[in-house]
Amino acid sequence: MNSMDRFEEDDREERREDGGGVLNTDDGDGDGESCWLAKTFHCKSPGKPGSAKQGFSWEKYGQWKQEQKQRTARLEKQLKARWELEELIDEQLKSFYVYYHRAMVSVQLKDIPQLLMPSWAPPYELAAMSWLGDWRPSAILELVLGLVSSSSSSSSSTSPSYADYPGAEQLLLQLKHEIRIEEQVLDEEMAEIQATCILHLPFGPMNIKSSEYSLACVQSVFNTIERVITKAQHLRFKALELVLKKVLSPIDAAEFLVAFEEIQDSIHQFAVDQLQKVPVTLPFKALGSS
Repeated sequence: MNSMDRFEEDDREERREDGGGVLNTDDGDGDGESCWLAKTFHCKSPGKPGSAKQGFSWEKYGQWKQEQKQRTARLEKQLKARWELEELIDEQLKSFYVYYHRAMVSVQLKDIPQLLMPSWAPPYELAAMSWLGDWRPSAILELVLGLVSSSSSSSSSTSPSYADYPGAEQLLLQLKHEIRIEEQVLDEEMAEIQATCILHLPFGPMNIKSSEYSLACVQSVFNTIERVITKAQHLRFKALELVLKKVLSPIDAAEFLVAFEEIQDSIHQFAVDQLQKVPVTLPFKALGSS
């Protein structure tokens, strides 16, 4: 018996002592291919004590498959919730678009004072928020920056937030800078309108004109004010859209919208409470009296 025959004979004896593999060869001489298959697929018996590998089981596969279906169902539920959240945010953004592009644009001269200083807003609220009739666009970015700072300093939160996104704070600072430049342009336009009203409108005794001319002057100023207010409304929507679409994730955007509404409500309620308090009066001495 040569060395190759002896090796094959020893290998067959080893498989018999091992309890049998997946494939067995007969005691007789087998060809080279059967020996190679036997060596390739040779394995321990399933379930044998001390075996490192477990055998294949349809029962275990069915259990694993059921767990996979449950995990997939949970993922699908979360995706559906996210889609619904994004739809709600888009719906909210559309309502802001309508509000700032159509509903608040004045069409009558008598509406101008209400747009600049709404009668439904108490004085403290106007002092805190009002800029050409509503909140200042850069205030939106200030609010988000505050939320980013508070999120960054919070170590207990394990869920990702917009503070974790690279460059989020830098992007907000850049947007804030650009929005403030546009605000300054509108402030200068409004200041020019005010100067025109004081110096050139035909209301004083030195500028008495015909009623037709006076009405035309007033209408011209009204149109200019309307254009400035329209630009301010569009800038408000631009700032809001940038925050919701370019900076925040859907979850963060929803949290921001809730916080934004709560802050506005809180300021309004504080202003109303101040109106209900007894105003402070100071003694007044008439001019020329001793």
